[in-house]
Amino acid sequence: MESTTIRRGLIAFTCIGALIVGYMAVRWLSPANTTLTFATGQPGGLYHELAQAISQEIKNSHPHLTIRLMETKGSLQNVKHLENGAADLALIQNDTVAGVEVRSLTTIHPELLHFLCRRDSEVNSLYDLSGKRIAVGPRDSGSEKFTRELFDFLGIDRSTFAAIEYLSITDATEKLAAGELDAMLFLTGLGNDACRKALQSGHVELKSLVNPSTGSDWANAEPWARTLADGFRAHYPYVTPHTVPLMAYPGKAGSPGHPRQPIPSVGVQAVLVCHRDLPDELAETITRIIYEHRAVLSQKHAAFSHLNENSAESRVQFPLHSGAERYLRRDEPGFLVKYAEAMGFILSASILLWGLGSGVRKWLLQKRKDRIDKYYQAIESIIGRLREGEESLDNLEEELITLRKDALHELVKEKLAADESFVIYQNMANGCQQLLAQKKQERRQAV
Repeated sequence: MESTTIRRGLIAFTCIGALIVGYMAVRWLSPANTTLTFATGQPGGLYHELAQAISQEIKNSHPHLTIRLMETKGSLQNVKHLENGAADLALIQNDTVAGVEVRSLTTIHPELLHFLCRRDSEVNSLYDLSGKRIAVGPRDSGSEKFTRELFDFLGIDRSTFAAIEYLSITDATEKLAAGELDAMLFLTGLGNDACRKALQSGHVELKSLVNPSTGSDWANAEPWARTLADGFRAHYPYVTPHTVPLMAYPGKAGSPGHPRQPIPSVGVQAVLVCHRDLPDELAETITRIIYEHRAVLSQKHAAFSHLNENSAESRVQFPLHSGAERYLRRDEPGFLVKYAEAMGFILSASILLWGLGSGVRKWLLQKRKDRIDKYYQAIESIIGRLREGEESLDNLEEELITLRKDALHELVKEKLAADESFVIYQNMANGCQQLLAQKKQERRQAV
């Protein structure tokens, strides 16, 4: 009875131990829950909409990653949150001034400067804003900064405006449609919902930033956009030319869309950035999710249709994060593949040179062999004449000395090799010298 109780206790203990070990293994192998703060922008703004879509896809793919959205005024505030560590991710304009803490993950979409005016405002370009009420985006936002720089570039005096209001795009479009503003400028992605609603009100239209020179028109919108951007870029880097396409925004039911002809504009790229201390694994994961889910993201917002791995780091001012770079470079050929042709050429050339070198070496060895054979024959000739005893021993000794000097000279000049063949020659010469000494001794005794 006692042994049965002990056995049951051991079984129970083993089962409990196995459960504990299994639980610990699952906890150990499962990725740790991580919360990242994403600085976005104001609710209703494009940045906020895009951040919501990105965070949802991250959550769907990696439940252990939690993205907390932080509402901000825009790019400038987003950068400050990144720099002081309050945010891990952010959407900002590529022209935003930032410190060394900021790293790029990928460009997301181009941001076009939308110039919306009241139809009854008699405003046809930025030069017609004197005495008008305008909105330029929240104070210290990327839109406000970009617009201010553009006014300075074009020489437009802001003090001549009746009023400048610093509003979100939602508030600005609502006040514009209601007639409380004459015009507004805002950097945003093509297809912005607030702009669409304002244009569909029937009281608002898109206008060109500046009028073309005399004798020209805006039919060639893209060249005009490049011309404007090239000039502006000389004063304000990272500006890119853009065109609002024909009828990019839908009109009311049964009415044409907006604009009625392509409109040249300028803008910047919107970039997804992070703090430089974001772990490489997280940066790579986020970048991978964005590109692997770009079809789903594009269905949520048209701005994601501009995602392109080939231009993910094109003209960005912030260094690419090493984790994002690891993902974007994943398909690049390895060292051996990349340099296979060059390495093949080098290998072929090496084999050719080795063969040529081997041939030259064999030729040199053969030449040395021919030279040493000459000395073999000369020694044998002297030995033969010594044995015949017909020539003067002094003459033969002088010939042997000359022969040895010549051999030593050629050895120094490397015309002969200091190998076994030369040792044989030396032995023959020494033997010849001994034979010569013996012959001299015999002749002295005979006398």
